[in-house]
Amino acid sequence: MENQPSLKSILNSISEGVMTLDKDWRIASWNRAAEKITGFSKEEVLGMECSKLFRSPVCKENCPVDRSLSCGHPYQDVKVAIRNKRNEVIHLLVNAAPLYDSNGLIIGGLETFRDVSQSYWMQEELQNHYGYQTIVGRSEPMCKVYESLDSLMNTETTVLIQGESGTGKELIARALHFCGPRKDKSFVAINCSALPEGVLETELFGHVKGAFTGAIRSHVGKFELANGGTLFLDEIGEISQAIQVKLLRVLEEREIQRVGDNRSVKIDIRLITATNKDLYKKVLNNSFRDDLYYRLSVFPLHMPPLRERVEDLPLLVSHFIRKFNKQMGKSILGIVDQVLEVFERYPWPGNVREFCNAIEFSFVHAKTNLIYPEDLPSRLLDESSVASKKANPAIMSLNSVERQLIVKALEECDWRKNTAASRLGISRATLWRKMEKYRIGH
Repeated sequence: MENQPSLKSILNSISEGVMTLDKDWRIASWNRAAEKITGFSKEEVLGMECSKLFRSPVCKENCPVDRSLSCGHPYQDVKVAIRNKRNEVIHLLVNAAPLYDSNGLIIGGLETFRDVSQSYWMQEELQNHYGYQTIVGRSEPMCKVYESLDSLMNTETTVLIQGESGTGKELIARALHFCGPRKDKSFVAINCSALPEGVLETELFGHVKGAFTGAIRSHVGKFELANGGTLFLDEIGEISQAIQVKLLRVLEEREIQRVGDNRSVKIDIRLITATNKDLYKKVLNNSFRDDLYYRLSVFPLHMPPLRERVEDLPLLVSHFIRKFNKQMGKSILGIVDQVLEVFERYPWPGNVREFCNAIEFSFVHAKTNLIYPEDLPSRLLDESSVASKKANPAIMSLNSVERQLIVKALEECDWRKNTAASRLGISRATLWRKMEKYRIGH
């Protein structure tokens, strides 16, 4: 098939990989792009069965060429993962079609493919970065958050995320978007407390040229930028009464007007808001409109402060150590027990954001592959020292006794957790939490 010089030239000029198969599923032609994408030369693959080359689960159950031969027409845009010559997984977008002779009889199949690995990994990175994977915690308060997220994943419900600063409200908003039905559309975020009222209005709704002094060109607002996707309004409790009225109108009519314009623009967005205030209290003292509040809080979701989920501290330590090892090119292995004790006593007013900053600070100051108390920010040590003096010595000793009992039970049961939990008279889940708390087995 490739013996005709003109056909061979055409195949080699195509940027997509091109492969033809005979009726025995053996490769009959293979262009230069196919060589570049897979790493296999034409000489290596001609006459080989394609399934032995591609080594993909799709070959057995959902072969694009087989499907196209079965239905008699092209089969398009099939995502296939194969292994290249270096045994690396690459992702292809495949099109397949039957090949006919001059009498209209099928003589084989044609398959074209292009490498979409980069976009695949970018999409996966987005999922990993903004999905559940970066929401760390197994404590009871965080389990309630996960239950809410699971309920919201396939919906477009308006969500109000409440919680103190630094608890990860925007992380939750991004997870709702990137794991939801609008994940392929825009996610646009704005902090409503960071801008004066006049600037916030134009940032949200946009303005036309000449709308005010200095408006030398038209400006597209966040609502239009998020059209089709998700708009996240952080610190929604800080917006003025005038902005509240405009926002309520947008939610009711699903359209906006740019500042200085009399024309309306239809919008289709999912709205997610967040606040570190008690928004209902603001309703009661007449500083926030009750009709807007009820539209925004269709599904309220509470993010717990870090001090209410101290059992998640070891998990957060591991998460941020991996993160900063990768960022800084270091090989920190972990923290010493005294550091965990400091972390458990400190109240974390800045929540996970402050905790992340403390780990980063420690990375900069660490002289070995372990983090010691002297590597921590001084405020943590000062606060921890005060808390330690106030702590009940009896409680501290009880913790020590409990840890010893757990270790003894595990050792006597050859570290079989089910048996040890039964001997201690607690559930396996409780044993696991206490092992995390006391850093047993780390």
